[in-house]
This record gives sequence, structure tokens and C-alpha cells, in this order.
Amino acid sequence: MLIAITRHTGALEDAALCERYNHKAKVVSPIKPVKDMEVIGRFVKAANEEKFDAVFFPNAYVAEKLGPCIDPKIASRVRIIGNGPQTAKILHNIGLAAEMLPFFYTKDLVLYLDRWIRGKKIGIPRAGNTYPKLSADIQRAGGIPAEYKCYDVEKTDEVMDLKGVGAILFTSPVAFRLAILPKMENIIQMAIGDETAHEMMYGGDAPAVIGDGSIEGTLKALNAYLVTESH
Repeated sequence: MLIAITRHTGALEDAALCERYNHKAKVVSPIKPVKDMEVIGRFVKAANEEKFDAVFFPNAYVAEKLGPCIDPKIASRVRIIGNGPQTAKILHNIGLAAEMLPFFYTKDLVLYLDRWIRGKKIGIPRAGNTYPKLSADIQRAGGIPAEYKCYDVEKTDEVMDLKGVGAILFTSPVAFRLAILPKMENIIQMAIGDETAHEMMYGGDAPAVIGDGSIEGTLKALNAYLVTESH
């Protein structure tokens, strides 16, 4: 099955994963990033001056774009954390020794850091679609959030090309919210995780498949769904 995936980055990984589960990937872009160079400069300067106890990269896009600006030497004194395996892999490939948040959801950062977070300053280079309650959760746990909205996102104003597509995977709430979609007849709609699923339900399009927050987990859920539907 040809699967449309809304992504900024990771197209090669998406294609390989889809093939592993007997599908093919087609990357579609309903949104585009808009960078704020002034904010990016402030974040990079603060990170390299070790103003944070930890730096959390919430997605692969910010890791790919901002990771190379970070001095790898700070990783021996500052915790570098990537959200999920793809983000952590990008950071490692750049040369940053990074931990991996294993739960796939940004909201689980506080659970992962546990008691260590108390009194610690967490630097977070944001894109516009980051979990909005993260700062409040960090503060509630005794930490000090330092968010930098390095990128905003805006819609591309293009109707997505879904010709030949059997399923579409929305990888963030904002990707669904800003997407300009053609008629979706006979296309299986999927959400990468609970937050995206809630956005889709709110918009009147309940997903047939909900993943665990990862591309691979969603593909597993899709194959299980297809087996169920075939009986």
C-alpha cells in the first residue's frame, strides 16, 4: 500500500520502515517551517555556554537543523536528549552523545527525568507544534523550562497530492489542522499518536488507526487493522 506521510525530515527512514512492513512511503508536506534566526542565535549561544543542565530536542527536524550548531564537548556535562529513536539517531550522527526519550511523546519528558529534574534548567528548541503544556509540567516537577521558539510552521497552501495513496499518516496535530486535503474516499486516515488523534477527532475525522507515537508503531497498527478488516 502507498502511504502518504506528513514529514519535514526523515524521508529515507520512512521509506525503509514502510518497505519493512510491505508498504511504500510518499512524503507530503502540508506545512513548512519558518525559522526565527534571532531566537535560534540566542538558543545556540546559551547551549554552548552551558546555561542549561539538559537540552531536549522534541523532534527530528530541530535536531537536524540545530544539532550541528551545538558544541559536542558540552555533552559530557549537559544532558542531550532526543525525543524517540530517529531524533536520537540524528543527534548521534552529528556527533552529539544523546539520550533517547523512549516514550515517543514530548509530554513524557518529565516522567523520564524523574527526580533529577528538580532545580534543573531544561533548554528546549521548539517548533510551533511542540506539546504546549511542557513548560507547565516541568515547573510543576520543580524544573526550570527555557523554551526557544526557533521555528514556527505555516501551511503550504497546496492541496496535497494523494493520487494512488491507500492511507495517510498525520505525524503531528498541526499537520492535520493546516492540511488542505482533497476528497478522502477510500483512504485510511491514521494518527501517529494520541495527541494527533485528538486533533483529528476534534476536526471531525476520527482516525481508523492510531499509533504509539512512532512511525513504526503506526505501521504495526495499520497491518493489524488491515488483517481485522479482511475478516
